[in-house]
Amino acid sequence: MKTSYLIKDFDAMALPQAPSYEYACAICDFTNETHWQPLIEQICENNDLALSVVERVSSGENPTFLLHSASNQAFYIKFIAPNWLFQYHHEKEALDLCDAAALPIATPKLIAHGELNNWGYLITKGLEGQLLSDIYNELTDDEQQSIAAQLGRFCLQMHSIPMQKTSVLYKDWQKFIDEQYHNSYARRKRQGLRADFLADFIPYIAHTPYTAPDTTNLYLVHSDLHPGNLLVKRGDDGISLCGVIDFGDALVCNEPLFEVTTVGLLVAKGKTKVFQQFLESYLYQVDDKRTLLNSLMTLTLLRHTGNLNYLIEYVPGVKQCKNWQDAEQYLFPI
Repeated sequence: MKTSYLIKDFDAMALPQAPSYEYACAICDFTNETHWQPLIEQICENNDLALSVVERVSSGENPTFLLHSASNQAFYIKFIAPNWLFQYHHEKEALDLCDAAALPIATPKLIAHGELNNWGYLITKGLEGQLLSDIYNELTDDEQQSIAAQLGRFCLQMHSIPMQKTSVLYKDWQKFIDEQYHNSYARRKRQGLRADFLADFIPYIAHTPYTAPDTTNLYLVHSDLHPGNLLVKRGDDGISLCGVIDFGDALVCNEPLFEVTTVGLLVAKGKTKVFQQFLESYLYQVDDKRTLLNSLMTLTLLRHTGNLNYLIEYVPGVKQCKNWQDAEQYLFPI
């Protein structure tokens, strides 16, 4: 939402403590790093960090800036508005958990964090590699399958981190699903979901009711593993997944399939072998294809974030479909 017209003279040193949703969006859209520089320099000084502002990072909704040390090492500072401060607490805890777990694929190292005027900030050390989204369409089928397999192994290890209900990330999954059943249709209608898919929204989830898994196991779920949050690099052994970023939507729940939805939708992009490589590396056993498809599709429809119109345009084959059951085979090519 571009609302920068709401700002005339922006002063980052005086961030509002309780901005309206529209005003918070306007501030986050304000991309000129020179206006943010005095605040960033003050934060770095307060944390004894000799870092200088380089530029605003274009990707992501939260204001994020690339910083450099005297040795030219990269760091990032991200600001989170009071309106969605939960993302600050979620990302901080998720990064600490991943760092302590020593996962085989790098996650951002948290250097400093804090709150100013109810705005959260996180300073992390930069990771090597380039965004998968920048080169994904240039990869061969074998390379895409390799990345999917590596991502499956990463998810398996991340989901193995011991978690407790006391975590700030914990979400009562059945309660969450019940809330989504009541709220999702209205949200998708406000987003302008294509008419035929909107008409099939309630019939689909009513015909294929979803139930949270009957298990006490808890999983740390990134929940946004798309190519824009994955870093890769090329080496003598081919292309490798070398980093996972942006844990702002991370949560802890007893439904690991919620992680699988994003991978199926945004990494596989309708390619069966890519999705199968992920599932196999994740050691997921497909006992009932129909039940799995129903669960993945329903979780996607009930998801609290994202725009379904984007999926309709993004995943090949879906645009020609008229309902969600027809779209399943493209969105989750099992």
